[in-house]
Amino acid sequence: METTNIASGILITEILRAHAKWLQAQIEGRAHQEMQEESGQGRCILDGATLNGLDLSGADLQSAVIRGATLLDAELSDAKLGKAIIDAVDFQRALLGGADFSEAHIAESNFESSWMSDATLADAEIRNTGFRKTHLRNARFQGALLEGCRFPAATLSAACFNHSRIKLSDFSESDLTDAQFVRARVEGSRFYAAKGQDANFSNCLFKNCDFSRADLGRARFSRADLTGSQFDRAQLRDADMRHAQLSGVILCRADLTGARFAGALLQAADLRGADLANAREMSSQQLAQARTDDMTILPNGSPGPYRRNSGAERPGNR
Repeated sequence: METTNIASGILITEILRAHAKWLQAQIEGRAHQEMQEESGQGRCILDGATLNGLDLSGADLQSAVIRGATLLDAELSDAKLGKAIIDAVDFQRALLGGADFSEAHIAESNFESSWMSDATLADAEIRNTGFRKTHLRNARFQGALLEGCRFPAATLSAACFNHSRIKLSDFSESDLTDAQFVRARVEGSRFYAAKGQDANFSNCLFKNCDFSRADLGRARFSRADLTGSQFDRAQLRDADMRHAQLSGVILCRADLTGARFAGALLQAADLRGADLANAREMSSQQLAQARTDDMTILPNGSPGPYRRNSGAERPGNR
């Protein structure tokens, strides 16, 4: 593999030194042109550079412009990339643990199989970027915009997506155990066969999302709006669905044993074939408004369909 510490004929150390001066000039309010005259370079711009395997750990690349560069297997742990412009960059297998991408603009890039544990991507704008099998444990995406991003089989355990906006993204088969999505707005995204035990989706909007076959045991969806979403064959044991908007949501063949439903809206929710054994805090009116069939297991353990005033909405009471 080709490894170099030269970009555009200039040593990386010189580029970083000039960039540090440029950053200081921004802090001091000095003119960009004056800075370029003094340093000969100014702002770090890595355009089409091949920097495979390069050690840039702890490097200060805030507000840098990185386009079309290749950083395969590069060492960027604890690097500072806040407000950077990153376009069509290949970070496959790079070490980015603790790296800071706050408010960065990332597009058309590839972080496949990279190590990004404890990375910060708060308030970043990330579009059409791949994170396949990327290790993102404890990563922070608070307030970030993710559009057209791909996280298949990624490790996102304990990651934080609070207040984020996510559109048309794919989290299929990813590990979202203990992840936080409080007040996130997610549209048209896939969570097929994802692992989300103990994840917190409270007060979220999940519009037209696919959670089919996902394992969401003990996950919290309290006051979440799940309009147009489907949970076909999902595992939702002991999940918290209190006050959730579930009208029209597909929950057929889902495992909802022990789940809590106080105040949830279930009008036209599809519970055909679902297992509701020992589901709690469900009223007769809620069940009567939902769709059940003879394959549904009702809260008291009896088979459906539910009949109003049968008492089958009470757990464990045959």
